[in-house]
Amino acid sequence: MALNSDKFLQCGVCSCSITSPKLLSCLHSFCQTCLRDQGGSHVVTCPTCHQPTEKAEVKDNKLLSDLQSKLDILRQIGRVGYLSCSCCNASAGSMCFECEKFLCQKCFEAHQVFIAKDSHLVESLESLKVMSSQEFLATARKKRQPYCPNHDKETISIFCRTCAKSICTTCTVLMHKPPDHEYRDIKQEAQEQKDNLHKMCTKLCKKEDAFKDILKKLLNLKGDHQSQKKELEEQIKVSVKEAVRKLEQKGEDLLKELEGIYKGMDAKMSKKLLHMEDVQKRIEGSKDLVEKMIKYATDEEVMEMQAFVKSSLQQLQRSKPGNANTLDFTVEFKKTDLEQLNLLGSLMVSKDIATGTNLETSTPIKTKRERQDDEDIKPGTSLASEPPPKRPYTPSLEKPGFSPASLNALPPNVGQQSDDSLLDYNDDDCEETQSGTSDMLNSGEENDGDMSASQSHLNSSFFKPNLNIETCTLVFFDLETTGQERAPDIIQLSAIGQDKIFNISIRHSQHFRGSLFHLVQTKTRTEALTAFLAFLRALVQPTILVGHNIWKNKCPILCRHLDELGLKDQLQESVSGFLDTESLARDNLKGKDIKKFSQQDLAKVLLKKSYPAHNTLAAVRNLQELYQSLRPAQEKHLFSLVQLEAHISLQPLVLAMAVTKPSAQTLAQQGISLETMKRAYQEDPKKGLKHLLRHLLNELGPSKLSTIVRNAQTFFFNQS
Repeated sequence: MALNSDKFLQCGVCSCSITSPKLLSCLHSFCQTCLRDQGGSHVVTCPTCHQPTEKAEVKDNKLLSDLQSKLDILRQIGRVGYLSCSCCNASAGSMCFECEKFLCQKCFEAHQVFIAKDSHLVESLESLKVMSSQEFLATARKKRQPYCPNHDKETISIFCRTCAKSICTTCTVLMHKPPDHEYRDIKQEAQEQKDNLHKMCTKLCKKEDAFKDILKKLLNLKGDHQSQKKELEEQIKVSVKEAVRKLEQKGEDLLKELEGIYKGMDAKMSKKLLHMEDVQKRIEGSKDLVEKMIKYATDEEVMEMQAFVKSSLQQLQRSKPGNANTLDFTVEFKKTDLEQLNLLGSLMVSKDIATGTNLETSTPIKTKRERQDDEDIKPGTSLASEPPPKRPYTPSLEKPGFSPASLNALPPNVGQQSDDSLLDYNDDDCEETQSGTSDMLNSGEENDGDMSASQSHLNSSFFKPNLNIETCTLVFFDLETTGQERAPDIIQLSAIGQDKIFNISIRHSQHFRGSLFHLVQTKTRTEALTAFLAFLRALVQPTILVGHNIWKNKCPILCRHLDELGLKDQLQESVSGFLDTESLARDNLKGKDIKKFSQQDLAKVLLKKSYPAHNTLAAVRNLQELYQSLRPAQEKHLFSLVQLEAHISLQPLVLAMAVTKPSAQTLAQQGISLETMKRAYQEDPKKGLKHLLRHLLNELGPSKLSTIVRNAQTFFFNQS
């Protein structure tokens, strides 16, 4: 007998037969020991599709466990020529699937007498040996009657909808009495659930085609980009050979510039490819599990697993493949013999989106800032006369290929001055920096000064959301955590927007002040934060998230938890900007005799009310009243996720006392992250940071700026 190998019963980590199978939220299953190797994190990451799952949500896959045990029996039958009777050790000739025993002829006859009315299924061993694994599983599972765990010899035939539990007829009399309990025949209920699962899987197959198409396009684009990159490298090398000796260094800079562009583009495309492949794997895994449930699962197992499986399938249904063309771009090498600072030429990057138009800015690298309506926006262009976009795109500072801040990570020796001092600023430097930066940001014309892309940086208005507060949906929110530890857990999250209320407590166990303090509420962390993002998406866009002390405290905590679950990108899609009422209060209450600006103190002074501690929903309503008393809010009070992430990234410099907290805030408002500074330092340890930060000379002053540069250089030197 040849036993067909079934990958469905193999662990994707160890590639062996799965043992103690565990089912994740992505519907992939693995050995319990293979998942345990991930360490002490409270989140389990799927080794196949990288979908995170809270450990509390990991379930035992009883279907796989039972299938594996049945196949073990089939292997035993096919492997051993002689099988002993389970009752008397004589030669066995048949097997009872209900009793799971091998029987000789005498024991078979006695067995049939004693259980005649129970209709046990008995098959000869010869007939079992010629069965395939699929036939054996269908015979062993479909014809076996499940018995009630509470009442001996009572078969399960009813499903209680009220309790969501499979029961027997005796249960309906003793524990599940009508009219408090609604129930129906389990075969009808299970068939209905199988039909629903089949419909969901059919719809998922249609979506799978869209993901396959985008995946194919992305792979083709990546290959085209590599070919294009090689051609451009050859053009640059030829141009370098034609130049005089003093231009050879410039040629090297252009190669580095090209590498930086493609590195950033490839990073984002690789992330998109990985996401497409992960979703594809989740779809395949989901289809496989549903197929096995429909084919092999008992009614009881269907009813036990269907809610969990439906939830995962619905999450997949909400996934959108996106558009591969948004990652397409072209780079041109334009040779010139006239430009004083760029004698070899420059790299022109254009990103081909729906309009097919290209954007050229004043710096050697031409980038495009995206908006949802596919319009091209030049950095520094005023949008006051335009209606606010639904979701303004704010580039991430951690993706060098797409971030305007990444311009500062390019080689700082392009067009640098000849002085070798660490930071030698004089009055002429101040004038040049001020006028050069102003020209570049405000007029969009080329700067005639001695500044390259690495020496200039966009001002904070580029990173701030281009929004009109009066036309946006304001979402007031608050959260409560377990305490003041370094990485606190969120235990309650509330929000109000457009008269819609979101209020949820998060289930967890936390060691609290020497005792075990249990909070068992409605949702796990994943469920709660996913529901919060869905709440934000359901509101009229664009939305502004409003909270008190969110710049320094609450938003970093929220971002950390979302990042751990792989949900932070969804926050950027759902929220267009943030507004901290603490900053608003400090600005609008200048000159008044108010020294403390906590929400508790402001509520007491302005609202004549006490602050509702440990009740986030009441605190949100209190925040709404406080905001009304502090109006008007202006666009300068807004900040973006880019600025927030930059501020979070700079905290190691603050902890190392390399920069002060106010200085870190100034850097973050300019979109300068720790990674941006690190790249500038690595490109030119002596002058990279100086050129990156020189546009802040007027704001910080020569002395403070020199200190920041010197301390940051020491910080990065010690790191390396």
